[in-house]
Amino acid sequence: MTRKLKPDRSIKGLVPAIVSFIVFFFCLIVFNLQTAFKILGILMIIYAFLFGFWSFYKTNNYYLLISTFYLLTLGLVMLSIQVPENLNGPAPSFNIEFKLGLLFVYIFLFWLMYLVFQKKLKYRGREIMELAAWDVEEGSASYTERPRPAGKVNYSKYDLIDFGNYLKKILVCMTYVESNRIVLVPVKMGEEYPILYNPGFDYLKETWIAFDFDGEVSVHISQKDYLDYRDDLAFDNLCESLGKLMITFADFYMNGSKVRILDRLNSVKIGLFS
Repeated sequence: MTRKLKPDRSIKGLVPAIVSFIVFFFCLIVFNLQTAFKILGILMIIYAFLFGFWSFYKTNNYYLLISTFYLLTLGLVMLSIQVPENLNGPAPSFNIEFKLGLLFVYIFLFWLMYLVFQKKLKYRGREIMELAAWDVEEGSASYTERPRPAGKVNYSKYDLIDFGNYLKKILVCMTYVESNRIVLVPVKMGEEYPILYNPGFDYLKETWIAFDFDGEVSVHISQKDYLDYRDDLAFDNLCESLGKLMITFADFYMNGSKVRILDRLNSVKIGLFS
């Protein structure tokens, strides 16, 4: 499959790690190694709740709890580290609690690495946009903010809500239930932070697919996402393709073949952190 999207060179996902290194070395220079480990431990515990537990709360993806437990145990271990005043003296001895904590750190770390390689913690918005553009060619039709009709389905309100909750759980879309429809917003890796942490986030300015409870399906593609394609794709065809893709996913879910959704996403073979 030829990539339709531009390469992802964003470092947004690395910001927490970069902040951690900066804080650690700043504390090391200003204070000492003991204080640096303690401050870093506190930071890891904050990350556990901020990036782990809160993300789980918003998405209901239980795999994110492994990230929470890893960061929490890592933070507690760092808080318990006792650095000897004389670094040239004998090596410090570690008690059983420290060794047990370190064991859990390794367990959660390897578990976390497995989940990362299985793409269980990856937001799949880029795959959605690639699949939508798969058969769409360049066109002369100009971009417009106006939503486009994209088809019709015959599912109940509660079936559609269940479908949306499933896509949210597997980190494909964030779901917003309105009075007469459900709105699905594909989330790209590294672009989840405003959605998760900005209480004033306006999802209607983003790319979305809406399933009205009377069956009508409509699509809006943001200008930012449209310009993320390498070429000027035929806009109407792109909207129609995105709508049909989500209708196909809805059919998979309703027919008990939801594993096919992940099969289609994995067929794009985008990197783990893109």
